Amino acid sequence: MFTSFEEGLTGYYIGIYVMVFLFGIAIGSFLNVCIYRLPTGESLIKKNSHCMSCGTPIKWYDLIPVFSWLFLRGKCRACGSRISGRYILVESLTGILFVLTFLRFDVITDGLAYPALLCLFIAGLIVIGFEDYDTQQMTVGVLMYLSVIAALTRILTTLFPVAVRGCDISVADGLIGMFSVSVPFLIFGFVLTPLIYSFVISDECKSARKIKKRLKKMSETDKERPKLQKELDKRLAGIKETGPVYGFGMGDVILMAAGGLMLGWKAAVAAAFAAIVLGALYALVLKIKASRSDSESVKAFAFGPFLTAGLALSSFCGTELMDMYINFLTVPQIPPM
Repeated sequence: MFTSFEEGLTGYYIGIYVMVFLFGIAIGSFLNVCIYRLPTGESLIKKNSHCMSCGTPIKWYDLIPVFSWLFLRGKCRACGSRISGRYILVESLTGILFVLTFLRFDVITDGLAYPALLCLFIAGLIVIGFEDYDTQQMTVGVLMYLSVIAALTRILTTLFPVAVRGCDISVADGLIGMFSVSVPFLIFGFVLTPLIYSFVISDECKSARKIKKRLKKMSETDKERPKLQKELDKRLAGIKETGPVYGFGMGDVILMAAGGLMLGWKAAVAAAFAAIVLGALYALVLKIKASRSDSESVKAFAFGPFLTAGLALSSFCGTELMDMYINFLTVPQIPPM
């Protein structure tokens, strides 16, 4: 009897995971549309899917997520041009992350509500990550979507704790998480980084300051004064044209605010730490490649993909990792003799 029950329960879970994966890859197909169209301002619903090379509309049977790409061997049926592997990557990634979410939260004990909300949040992270990688910009609409999902989750878990169970993040944790990383990012990115760049790194700013000091020491009748003034104006024009240098974009700040509200302060801090480590490793790889190819310097790259990867990881184990770290730093109490 118990064997039959266990087999039935196993079949039930397998069925759910299969359906979640299929639903996930279908959502991933729509996410591909968002990733490519949102930065260009194209409509998500009015324009049919088409080949990026020849413009031929794609038939419905060639739009089956993952399987159509595999069947066509990554080539357009009409013109034979290569279809980017990004499509199957995003679709597969979405399906896998959705399944992992439902593996992390038991549908019987935790219910469907919180895993579903978390999947919606992860879907937004996927769009932001790939979009920022491609364009170094984040669509405001997607950032607002993530913020709404996070706020809705906190409201539902507070008002309906029985229906939306499985989440142990309180409103206080969410509110602290909303500011725990976003505020330091805001201060470092928009205050400290411009100051450090202007006074320590920028050669243009250093030269402009030196010229200003020389001009102050000169008299109004000095013959070299007009030449130095002209050089100063040129330097200042170059600095103005370049604009201020920021460590983080406002999109990064809003993203971490939404992530902290959704996942709590512990997961937000863990996500930021993971993103910094991943970003540093990526910068190191770029630097090694630049040195081998005799390039002048490493170009700036988007940090959003690493933040979204950190938030996705933290949605599964961020709180637990921070608890382990805090316990590791805690000095054990010595029992009294």
